[in-house]
Amino acid sequence: MDRPGALDVGRRLMPQVIDRMAVESPHKVVCVMPRNSDHTHGYIPLNFEQLAHAVNYMSWWIEDTFGSRKGSSMEALVYLGANDVRYLVMVMACNKTAYEPLLLSTRNSQAAQSRLLEVTGCTRVAFSTERRFNAEEIEAVAPNILSKEIPSLEEMIHRETTGYIFAKDFREVKDEVAFIAHSSGTTGFPKPIRLTYGYFGALDHGAHVPIPPGRTAGVPDRLSSDDLIMATTPFFHLMGFSLLIMAVFHGIPCVILPDRPLSTTLLTSVLRDTQPTAALFPPCILEDMLNSPESMDALAALKRVYFGGGPLSPDIGRRVSERVPLISFLGMTEGGFVLSLVPLDRYDWNYFEWSETFGIQMVLVGDGLFEMTIHRTARPDLQPIFHTFPDQEVYHTNDLYIPHPTKANLWKFHGRHDDVIVFSNGEKFNPVTMEKMVEGHPLVARAIVVGKGKFQTALLLEPSRLYWDGPELTLDSFIEKVWPVIQNANRISPSHGRVMKNRITVASRSKPFSTTPKGSTQRRLVAHDYQNEIESVYTRPACQDYSHPVPADLVGITVFVRTVVSDCLGVSGFTDETDFYTVGFDSLQTMHVSAVLQRAGYQIATPQMIYGHPTVESLSSMLSSAPPGSSHHTISRHHRIEALVNKYTMGLSAPIDYKHKMCTPGKHVVLLTGSTGSLGSYLLNDLLHDNTVTTVYCLNRSSDAPGKQVESFRQKGLNTAALCRVKFLQCSLSDKGLGIPAASYAEMIRSVDIVIHNAWQMNFNLSLDSFEGQVRGFRYLIDFGLQCGRPARVYFMSSIGAVGNWKAARGDLVPEIAIDDAQVPLRSGYGEAKHVCERLCQAASQRAGLPTTILRLGQIAGPMSEAGMWNPSEWLPAMVATSKTMGKAPSTLGTAPMNWIPVDQLSTIILEIINTGFSSGSAPQKSHCRVFHVSNPQDTAWEPLCTSICQHYGIHPIELRQWITDLEKKSPSAAEIASKPAVKLLDFYRGLADGAGTLAVPMSIRHAQAASPTLRSLGPITPAMMINWLNQWNF
Repeated sequence: MDRPGALDVGRRLMPQVIDRMAVESPHKVVCVMPRNSDHTHGYIPLNFEQLAHAVNYMSWWIEDTFGSRKGSSMEALVYLGANDVRYLVMVMACNKTAYEPLLLSTRNSQAAQSRLLEVTGCTRVAFSTERRFNAEEIEAVAPNILSKEIPSLEEMIHRETTGYIFAKDFREVKDEVAFIAHSSGTTGFPKPIRLTYGYFGALDHGAHVPIPPGRTAGVPDRLSSDDLIMATTPFFHLMGFSLLIMAVFHGIPCVILPDRPLSTTLLTSVLRDTQPTAALFPPCILEDMLNSPESMDALAALKRVYFGGGPLSPDIGRRVSERVPLISFLGMTEGGFVLSLVPLDRYDWNYFEWSETFGIQMVLVGDGLFEMTIHRTARPDLQPIFHTFPDQEVYHTNDLYIPHPTKANLWKFHGRHDDVIVFSNGEKFNPVTMEKMVEGHPLVARAIVVGKGKFQTALLLEPSRLYWDGPELTLDSFIEKVWPVIQNANRISPSHGRVMKNRITVASRSKPFSTTPKGSTQRRLVAHDYQNEIESVYTRPACQDYSHPVPADLVGITVFVRTVVSDCLGVSGFTDETDFYTVGFDSLQTMHVSAVLQRAGYQIATPQMIYGHPTVESLSSMLSSAPPGSSHHTISRHHRIEALVNKYTMGLSAPIDYKHKMCTPGKHVVLLTGSTGSLGSYLLNDLLHDNTVTTVYCLNRSSDAPGKQVESFRQKGLNTAALCRVKFLQCSLSDKGLGIPAASYAEMIRSVDIVIHNAWQMNFNLSLDSFEGQVRGFRYLIDFGLQCGRPARVYFMSSIGAVGNWKAARGDLVPEIAIDDAQVPLRSGYGEAKHVCERLCQAASQRAGLPTTILRLGQIAGPMSEAGMWNPSEWLPAMVATSKTMGKAPSTLGTAPMNWIPVDQLSTIILEIINTGFSSGSAPQKSHCRVFHVSNPQDTAWEPLCTSICQHYGIHPIELRQWITDLEKKSPSAAEIASKPAVKLLDFYRGLADGAGTLAVPMSIRHAQAASPTLRSLGPITPAMMINWLNQWNF
């Protein structure tokens, strides 16, 4: 008989299974174990007959030593032992003798052990000779404990004994405690977790649930009795003990390691000597093994490698999966193994596909993250978690996941709720991916990112043995060697989560990171242990101080600038010609670089100057006062604009023949960019409620756009049910083919007839050159529109900044027409880039016959509804937050008209304008570029709005220029910038005070009003709206 009998699966009791197997298959192997602690003496099998004998022997020993519990209430009994099969023997013997086995981690502190004994009422401790010291520690803090050393395994197996009858029925004991584990104690003292016989019955039953044909289960309890699996985690933890359970219930034998500290040498030797077919590793051990080619070869000989207990470094996982099937499995002490399926593509090793039987629901919690929750089903016999928590209907795991960007039902672990860092400005960052990437470096054992309540991240590194035992390195040299991996991690992180080089510190060898039995880093304990070191990091300047002399020649200055920018940006892979802002540079980093350059003597290096020279080459040239020539700053604004227009209108000359391209009457398929933003979400909502729209393709840069979209809808009080008609695609608009799969591109070509380009970088500081990627992306969208099989119309969300420099001499109203004069846009990269894209619209219509529509939008305000929020990072919310900090608010906003439009109203207006461009069955007009000015026909005054702000926060108004003067400060700290975000937009506010951006004449809105009933009836911005926004921001 190969496997224990499957009769009564889910209602079997392990001691009875062992006794039955000892009779029916006495020589069936339970485990393979070292002959003694020195594994060089080889390995021997332990069979069911020997195991049953040992359990009986120890059952009588427990009764003789600690007393009989028959007819009495159960009592806990601690076991502290060497990491060998005696853990299984002791647990089974406790079950037989009516004791509750309490398995304490030998890594717990004395205080933690004492607390666990207190809350479980335990007064008895059994220990093996190898753990005498641990038992004596307990005796020291709990003198009333009866502590006894157990016999050796050899004595248990070979001394004569008689059977110890365990005649209980599953139904009788299913709610009784079979085993007491405990939590890791990350957030305080560890807590006991009482696991019942019903829990283990559900574990047993779960291994027999059918899985779809052709699929493989992602949990090790589906291995066969011909397999041999190696355990690498301690048996006092359920991750390790579960392999002993599998050996009993499912006949899957395991390899037990020598009771010695784990090392790659030891594991490699065991793999070679015992030749298992599978192994189960925590990530930290698997990562260590890849540093040795011999160990990697030993892993490659396995049929499959399981890992669990935490995420694995992407680089480590990729390298392992190239050699051997790598399977991520999920287990939890409270709920056992979570049944999943191995993804069909082996390179999706870091994703889970859940079985439907387990009751899992993924619940959006924000920022594109989903919490795994387990819901009670009609089959609690398949759900161990509800034997642990019988009164709950839903179990919240606190584990966070992100969906696969293109494959349905695949989920990647992304940390826990308590991993998420919330910065002082309210931004959030989940550091797990970054940490695992950094831990992929051979010199790094562990890494944690910190920053809770701070203004930016810092990184704490624990070096590996290769560092401690290798050639001596200074800490600076160590950081330099690890820095390229940190740069790679920074590249895939949001800008607010990136680590600057001067925010890195290194752990001490005398103070190793605290870990759980599974090998996971105990984040809170480490942060507590290193509290002083972390605080010290935050007292440093964000960018390191470059005290050495800076050369005056162009070559030396270029090297210096390149170093400063690279260190502040935290990413590699950019050239001297790369625009900083296309690789994630932000306003905070701009101010840091400005401060460093000014400390080095370059007083001209203001933030605005850096925005205007956003490459190493152009900035270095400016600082060195290179002679005029081809450098960026010598080219006039007019020529730069015209050069970009010419570059991206080239080739727009072949008209499209629309004769055979007739619209499907009344039905439209829409391509929408930037759907997850504020205006984009309202546009998407309105499109989905338009019964003429059948499908919407949403193109976004983010891989987790579907989750962000659902979150955005919920925050705004929008109905998420209609999102089923949306097809989300991750894109890179500045790449040919829009950066999406060719099949998806072809699918859209066949069906799309409306293109709405709403995605745009909202940064008024950037130069025109920094927007070139945006312009290129729009040209590719125009190319897409020209290729569409149906007659497509392209709608471009422009800005009044595109005509912000209109002079009264040109006319007393800015007309709703395309304007091809490069002097007209506002003198900012934002307005200039919008103007260039308008010129692309004009050229596409005139030269190629593509119908285009330009919507010049005014100031977009917050929503009218109570749900939703005006983006807190924009200029007005930043001004309000800063005013609260300063205790004063500007009493005016310059001379600009306040013809703002609430964002939810604006979306309705845009859809009304789009609908005016269609009549059933008509072909589009050639050479037609329509223009609409979308601004509120009713201005309002700032004074009543300012009064609402001042009353809300108990602050007072002051003149705008004085407010700016009070805000200005030489080289503000990062903490000051976080509490006064308006510092990052000082040039914008100076422009308001100077009247920059205020149109010399009003804008005509005649076309827009004719097209939109909503615009015609729109009222002004009111104090009630401002109060609503203040409540939404909750600064």
